[in-house]
Amino acid sequence: MSGMRVLDIDERGRLLTAVAEGDQVRLAEIDAKGVRGDLTVASGITTAKYLPGERKVVVQHGEPAQLSLLTVGGKLAPLLGSPTHSTELLGVLPGRIVYRANRRHRLLYSVVIRNVLVGEEQAVYDRGGAVIEAAVSPNSRHIAIRLPRKLLLVDTMPVTEDDHVRLISPEPAERGRRNLRWLPDSGRLVATEYTESTARIVRFDVASESWHPLVVSLDQSTTGWVAPDGRRVAVAAGPRIAFHRAEDGAFLREAELPGDIAPDAFLWSPDSSRVALTTTLGQLAVVEADTAAVHPILVN
Repeated sequence: MSGMRVLDIDERGRLLTAVAEGDQVRLAEIDAKGVRGDLTVASGITTAKYLPGERKVVVQHGEPAQLSLLTVGGKLAPLLGSPTHSTELLGVLPGRIVYRANRRHRLLYSVVIRNVLVGEEQAVYDRGGAVIEAAVSPNSRHIAIRLPRKLLLVDTMPVTEDDHVRLISPEPAERGRRNLRWLPDSGRLVATEYTESTARIVRFDVASESWHPLVVSLDQSTTGWVAPDGRRVAVAAGPRIAFHRAEDGAFLREAELPGDIAPDAFLWSPDSSRVALTTTLGQLAVVEADTAAVHPILVN
């Protein structure tokens, strides 16, 4: 279906998709056989994610942005939001969400982890700045936070208060390191680093506080994401997606799609077996990581 985009994929390979219908956006779920089931329609839906291991979806919508919770088969229910400030989804964890909010000023964001069931919250970063991206490590010990001109490391269990927020690296405003993801050991961070002419996949080691190149000399249009199990990195540019070994960056295999992969429109399945993506023509596909086999999603 033209104009459809994939927002998430769950542990059973079901795709969470969105398609614009005038000023409304329709969320739908597509199973492995291409059978589509509509979930909800709302105005201004910008992103949505499955809660890991649950049949629930966290939806960001409206202006200013707010968050709602959708149980598959049920109705959209308010979760967080205010008419006076934005509440924007940064990520999901089992039973929890990570969000940013600018309660004090439109450019002063806090990063908060919230337990969806009981409503308990932990403000992990409240020093302001326009938070662009945040990635929480699997053990919740570290949070990498990208601001316009610097990349920070938040330690939720610091030895001293001075260790709570540390500078990882200064960053250029328009480029630098993006697409932050932690490896399963929670001590290494993978990112895509952009320069004026090229891109590369790099890894940061918390213990040594040092960066290491993994996949180099990539086109500047490249987007890269490490798999949840930390074994492989998927690198997309134009119509091609390539898989590399995350430990040393070695090339494994690649696939070619019928159209260019839309910017930031591909994501790993929770079991790291496949990548779901959207092309710039609105086509959906799943690519197997072990074989690079491409499976177009034909919606019924």
